Amino acid sequence: MPEAFPAILVLDDEERVRELLIDYLSEFDEFELRGAGSGEEALEQLKERPALLSVVDMRLPGMDGADFIESATAARLCHHFIIHTGSVDFSVSRPLKDLGLTQEDVFYKPADAARMLERIRVLIKGEGG
Repeated sequence: MPEAFPAILVLDDEERVRELLIDYLSEFDEFELRGAGSGEEALEQLKERPALLSVVDMRLPGMDGADFIESATAARLCHHFIIHTGSVDFSVSRPLKDLGLTQEDVFYKPADAARMLERIRVLIKGEGG
């Protein structure tokens, strides 16, 4: 894929969920896609090559999704985040709101992948991508 494609990291400890989302997004030939199974692994990947956007599961072993988002933002390794969670009672916390996340950035599993794709496009377009 050309380097010009925006980089997206999919962070989910469930390999099947991660692979399905990456497979779906790859069908559109718009993104450079990578996956990670833990927040720690994702941060290491981002240190090697930052991403424009990360799709983040909130319940992870070790570092949880919120801590990953805060760490990646503080280190300027990723600009935008979409939350992909199985917690139906999840709502955006004050610290995440302060980082610019809104309820529009939250997708509950099983998520409507087409709606998630549209939100990804909106966020990337805001970057001039």
